[in-house]
Amino acid sequence: MKNFKHFFLMAAICSFTLLACKKNCDDHCVIAKKGLSMTGSQEVPMKKTAAYGTADVSYDKCSKKLTFTISWKHLSGVPVGSHIHGTAAPGVNASVKYNFTSLIPKATSGTFTNTVMVDGIAIKEDSLLLGFYYLNIHTPANPMGEIRAQIEFR
Repeated sequence: MKNFKHFFLMAAICSFTLLACKKNCDDHCVIAKKGLSMTGSQEVPMKKTAAYGTADVSYDKCSKKLTFTISWKHLSGVPVGSHIHGTAAPGVNASVKYNFTSLIPKATSGTFTNTVMVDGIAIKEDSLLLGFYYLNIHTPANPMGEIRAQIEFR
């Protein structure tokens, strides 16, 4: 009987420790940045547009998931393209790494949330954390991109 009490006490301590470690990991896994500005001035070449927006981004280092919410207003037309591009510093264009064109609302103002895996191939964690990816929305009047936000966690 004494062995069973000892076993259950040890099991309880181990369970508590694992839960505490899981919470500690979760607290250190997620980084986020809210209110990244989406503007035409960040596009290359720069666009003069009434459109603007914001991007909220979070990255979970443990699950390797990048979650983003973009909100936009006053696009010159409905979105015909919406992507994550990379790798590129601000002021530099790059190829599409994640295409969410078919998912985004076809509206001149709206909000959209999605999650993408940082797979180490299309999107690489080290480059993401250094700010070398960007989100943008393309319209018929601006097929190369109307508004853009660099994904930065600083």
